[in-house]
Amino acid sequence: MESPERPDPQACARQTLALLPSLRQWVAGRVQEAGACEGVSLRQVAALRGIQEGASSPGELARLWRVTPAVITGILDRLERRRLVHREPDPADRRRQRLALTSEGEQIGRHVDHLLTGALAEQFATCSPEELAELQRSLRVLDRVFRALGCGETAQPPGSSEDMPYWDEEPAELTAILAASGERL
Repeated sequence: MESPERPDPQACARQTLALLPSLRQWVAGRVQEAGACEGVSLRQVAALRGIQEGASSPGELARLWRVTPAVITGILDRLERRRLVHREPDPADRRRQRLALTSEGEQIGRHVDHLLTGALAEQFATCSPEELAELQRSLRVLDRVFRALGCGETAQPPGSSEDMPYWDEEPAELTAILAASGERL
């Protein structure tokens, strides 16, 4: 019995990258729609999600996005003025600040998450169980590949918000969503 021909890795890479413009357009539109209802930008939603997913300091948020902390400061200032985020001294190190979402900041994060996952879930509900199982396997492969690619990078953080990547579902997933969105922090 012959084994099936192995798919071309170059073709798989091109096919994966070809999805990014559609994903970017859809994510940016949905997040902007949700953000507009809440009066926050895509960048601010990304920061809220980063904090929601565990970034507890401006420095951690900057490392997550691989930018300098100065890039994050303006975004956090605007979120703090809107009372969506608050900064407090770190009890273990007074030189550091800890970030926390306010209840309104948490609510906006949940609203955006619901908007994104709900719409995708509706579409996935039309798939067969076999298709969903195949999708889950493919997503695990993509996650493994992107994590491997990210671990090998040693580049310096971008110096401006124009050069920033974005969030992912776990802190790694939020970065991917923003990167796919094409939005600049």
